[in-house]
Amino acid sequence: MGLATRPFTIEELGEVFPRPPLREVAFEVRFTPHLRIQAEIWKLQERLLKKYPEVGKANTVQPNGSIVDVSVFHNTSDSRVIKITDQNFLLAFTRYTNFEDFKLEVIARTDEFCSVFGVDSFVRVGLRYVNEIVLPTIDPSALLTYVNPIINFERFPANLVEQFAAEMVSHYKDHYVTVRSALLPGQLRTYVLDVDCHSTSQRTSNEYKLLLDDFHDSAQRIFLDHVTEEYKELMRAKK
Repeated sequence: MGLATRPFTIEELGEVFPRPPLREVAFEVRFTPHLRIQAEIWKLQERLLKKYPEVGKANTVQPNGSIVDVSVFHNTSDSRVIKITDQNFLLAFTRYTNFEDFKLEVIARTDEFCSVFGVDSFVRVGLRYVNEIVLPTIDPSALLTYVNPIINFERFPANLVEQFAAEMVSHYKDHYVTVRSALLPGQLRTYVLDVDCHSTSQRTSNEYKLLLDDFHDSAQRIFLDHVTEEYKELMRAKK
C-alpha cells in the first residue's frame, strides 16, 4: 500500500508515540536561482548565529552533473541543520518532538531567509519524513507482523525475501506524494518508509504555510496505514 487506504479517527491522528521510528523530517523550498545568495550568505549567518552557531561549506552534484555550493548551519545540541544553495532552502530535524514545534521553526527560518534575500516565490515546496522501522525479531514473518508494506507479496512470499526497494509517485489530495520503501538486510532487518509530500505549482513565499498542515496530514495518514497495531504497541512503550 502506498497511500492511506482507510479513514482515521481524531484520536488516532492526535496520538503522540513515545518511541517513533522517525530518523529525519525535512522541509524544503526551491526557487529560480538567486546568484547573490552565496555571495551574501553572511547576512543570514548574522541572524542565525545564536540558534545555528556551527557553520560549514559543502558541495552537491546535480542530476545534470553540475556542482553546487552549499552553506550549512548546524545546531548540534538540538539536532537541527539548515542547508542553503542559490536555488533551495532546507531545514531538517533528526530529533523530533512534535509537528507544531517543527512547523514554528520552519516558518520562522523560511520567512527570515526570504526576507534577507528577497525570495518571493517557490517552484517546489516539500515536506519529507524518513522512518526506519527496525523489526524486533529475526522471525521471517516479522515484516508482515509489524508493517503493511508497499509491495504485495502474493508472488514472492515475504518470509523468503531478504531485501527490496520500491518507489511510487502519486497524486494525493491536491498535491503529490513520493513514497519510497525498502527492506534492508541484516540480523534485525529494517524497513525504511520515506514519505515526501510536495507541490510543484508556482507558490508565493506566503502560500507555503498553507501547505504545511496538508502535507503533514498526508504523511501521517500514510505512515499510520503502513504500521500494524503490533508495531504501534512498540511505539507506545516508554522504554
